[in-house]
Amino acid sequence: MNTNNALMQRRHNAVPRGVGQIHPIFAERAENCRVWDVEGREYLDFAGGIAVLNTGHLHPGIVSAVEAQLKKLSHTCFQVLAYEPYLALCERMNQKVPGDFAKKTLLVTTGSEAVENAVKIA
Repeated sequence: MNTNNALMQRRHNAVPRGVGQIHPIFAERAENCRVWDVEGREYLDFAGGIAVLNTGHLHPGIVSAVEAQLKKLSHTCFQVLAYEPYLALCERMNQKVPGDFAKKTLLVTTGSEAVENAVKIA
């Protein structure tokens, strides 16, 4: 069985110091708002996966949607090979923006991509 201390030692040997780690624990599994470490201790996940898990871990609706999508297509970069769900989400988001003017949406993964594209668009 792995322990947090053993994994922390492996981390020190394999990962540079510049990569931060707030808590000296290693997650084994998670469900809803709870996370269990490799030693079986249970925690409440107040960080929500750095604020991207508003529905919690393993929400049945999210799991179902991901499984359905994986049976069709795992991943492609829209700029290289476009796919319809990207368009559908952009259209849905555009409808949510108030105002009587044309709306367009760009989906990106990081803040760097968002800034880069904002500069290009401007």
